[in-house]
Amino acid sequence: MWSITKQMMRKNLRMLIPAGIAILIGTAFIAATLLFSNAMGKSMRDQVTAQFGDSNYVIAVDGTSPDADQAYDTPYGKLGMDRIEAIDGVEAVRPDIQRSVTLSMGERNVSEAVIATASDATLLPVEVTEGAAPKPDATDEVAIPAKTAAEWGVHVGDTMRLLSQMSGGSTGGEGLDVRVVGFTADPSGAFSYYGGATIASDDVIAALSDVPSVDDLTVGSVYLLLDDGKADSALAAIRADLPKGFEVRSRAEMAQEIIEAMGNDSDITRNFLLAFGVLALVVAALVIANTFQVLIAQRRRTLALLRTIGATKRQLYASVLQEAFLLSAVASLLGVAAGIGLMAATSAAGLGVEGNSIHMPLVFTWQVVALPMLFGIAMTVLASMGAARMATGVAPLEALRPLELSNQRKSRIGRAVIGLLCLVGGTGLAVLALLINERKADMALLAGILGCAMAFLGAALTALFWMPWLMRGVGALAALCGPSAKLADANIQKNPRRVAATGTALLIGVTLISTLATGATDAKATMAKTLDTRYSVDVVVTAENIPASVQTQVAALKGVEHSITAPVASGHLTDADGKEIQATIIGVPDGQALCSVLNTDLGDVTLGEHDVVVQRYDPATGRQLNFSDTVDVTETTADDDGTTVDAGHADLHVEQRDFRSVTDGNAAAFVNQELFENGTFQAESAMMLLKVDTASATLSQTVDGLTKAFEAYPGVNLGGPILERQQWESMVNMMLTLLVALLAVAVIIAVIGVANTLSLSVIERTRESATLRAIGMTRGQLRASLCIEALVIATVSSVVGMVLGTLFGWVGITLVMTQIGEVVYAIDWTTYGIILLLSIACALLASVFPARRAVRTPPVEALAES
Repeated sequence: MWSITKQMMRKNLRMLIPAGIAILIGTAFIAATLLFSNAMGKSMRDQVTAQFGDSNYVIAVDGTSPDADQAYDTPYGKLGMDRIEAIDGVEAVRPDIQRSVTLSMGERNVSEAVIATASDATLLPVEVTEGAAPKPDATDEVAIPAKTAAEWGVHVGDTMRLLSQMSGGSTGGEGLDVRVVGFTADPSGAFSYYGGATIASDDVIAALSDVPSVDDLTVGSVYLLLDDGKADSALAAIRADLPKGFEVRSRAEMAQEIIEAMGNDSDITRNFLLAFGVLALVVAALVIANTFQVLIAQRRRTLALLRTIGATKRQLYASVLQEAFLLSAVASLLGVAAGIGLMAATSAAGLGVEGNSIHMPLVFTWQVVALPMLFGIAMTVLASMGAARMATGVAPLEALRPLELSNQRKSRIGRAVIGLLCLVGGTGLAVLALLINERKADMALLAGILGCAMAFLGAALTALFWMPWLMRGVGALAALCGPSAKLADANIQKNPRRVAATGTALLIGVTLISTLATGATDAKATMAKTLDTRYSVDVVVTAENIPASVQTQVAALKGVEHSITAPVASGHLTDADGKEIQATIIGVPDGQALCSVLNTDLGDVTLGEHDVVVQRYDPATGRQLNFSDTVDVTETTADDDGTTVDAGHADLHVEQRDFRSVTDGNAAAFVNQELFENGTFQAESAMMLLKVDTASATLSQTVDGLTKAFEAYPGVNLGGPILERQQWESMVNMMLTLLVALLAVAVIIAVIGVANTLSLSVIERTRESATLRAIGMTRGQLRASLCIEALVIATVSSVVGMVLGTLFGWVGITLVMTQIGEVVYAIDWTTYGIILLLSIACALLASVFPARRAVRTPPVEALAES
């Protein structure tokens, strides 16, 4: 049988190509997905560990220790780092200290991040490209970003001034004169928002922090470089010397802990891809199974002849499995190569996310090859089992008859029972998943995936019963169009099995596409709403004063869509319980101006002289703020001895809206700027709120423009969540790009499935078509009847598929997106229109090309063949 199997494969190679393509596409997608996951994991780990430099161990607070609270307050000097650094095997240490400063030289100023230096420059998260890094015990030494040095014409040995940025953007002290000893680069992107980082000696860090010594500062962690050969003994000595509440972790352990702490956000991405990816693979398996049934059905005469000359059912069964194994092994191997090639091209193209270090390196693991091969072979062999049983489960003479004449009543009953059980059980699981989603998200996701897969499998299995019934009504309308349409309607009603098989193939593809389209549309809408709420303003600039000329210059910058400048005062609000809520009072022209710079929807806010708009949640605690209709807004100021006293006061009508990330710590209270102009409140400083248009300029271009606009004004603090928001949006766009690729895979697989199923339809009606030709039906009429039949099947299948896909998409989005905010349910009618048109076009093409055999074969020859 092995030689016969190889001969049949060579003879029917063209028939095997569609099935091979389906396998290749599926395995290529799996391989590319695994490589994508590996790349994202490595990129995330690299980004997380960028702050570690070349350290291999980290001293950090043990959050599970009962002494953790005390450890967080332990100053650096109490850690005994002098003793630890003297331990044999400890080569270098670096405390994790970072400060925000204004770097000043002449009339130029720029906001920078300053980090503590290390005894070994390899521990630093940035590279020293020229000169040297400051020594910890040096005096007033810094190494500044090479980009800033090039723009300002700074050389090694020059003197600059550092000014510490205090809360609200004020400047602490008169500043500190420092000497530049080197230039730095930030290849990992750890400080991309600042355009790099400045390294400072310990005395500079202490002066910026207003403490006598670095030993008086609390630090989040200390990075260690240990000799690998002496690491075990050094770790034992370090652990014995550390105060209670501290522990030493390896670089990998610390990175994993940070990644797990970020897990909620990364899990959303993983779960989103997992939910739709698993569903896509389940549907792809059904399409390939249907393709193999078509292949075996086309060979039923050959199989029957083999049975006639003595082949046993077992031999035929084994022959089919051997053929499936060979086909799947070759196609899977080609699919793995295609997936690797796709990701290699992506990596070579330098795909990444702007503003951070996430890129697409090519990371090989054994799973990249083994899992797609295993999946492709197993799925193909399993899919071939049903087709092999269908071909070998009948007597030789019965197998030579048209398939419609076989008695399939038993299989119909079994199909109905299994289909109904899957449909009811799957629907129940999906409903259960929605009910428990808020309490047990992981279990709900698993139940939702399984429920949707079962419900869809049930719908596909029972299509034999409900799909012809739905098509009967549409076919009755089509029958009014002439003889060819009447024949198409009669064929639909006469052959429910064939109609169900053809319709199910298209139903599978359209449902998958609609599910992913719904998921992509709703995910984008949900993420947009969540980002608008969580990051309500893009950029916030604070200073003692912002001149009108600078305001005009900023407003004209490319990348700045809207801007307003507002006077700012400190104060407090009195909530419904009489409690004072610390607030930053911000004066804006009116509600329309405020809406122009905030990303969130403020509704019908007018913000008159007697109104105040307050955020709904306390930014410090996250708890909901509750106020009466009228709130007491009181300005506070400090008198000469530093005591806080009440100043201006106003009772204003309060309106609460859900906006965030406007101010740090205190609640934001927007009032009409008339209250500042008439003297009710006195401005302590100024604030500029900006809305950025990333379509007209990149984030880095916009930040560079803002930096240059304010460089002549010391004490300006440039902040805001635009970088984090941009990273989130980049991640969403990357996810949607991946979904577009998945949609393309689904379309190709669906077309292959439809073409092969309709090929079976044409082969089965060879005698019928010949008889119609013999009694006078023209080729055009026969071709038209096939096209009308395909049009009816495609329309009904596509509409049902879009309905099912929308429901499945809504279930998936609810399960994976409820964790981050209110889910937005939307329908992209344009996409649905395109899906319907494409599915109809694919069905017509898939019908027309197989029909060429029916219209080109002479009637007498066709009758003889049948």
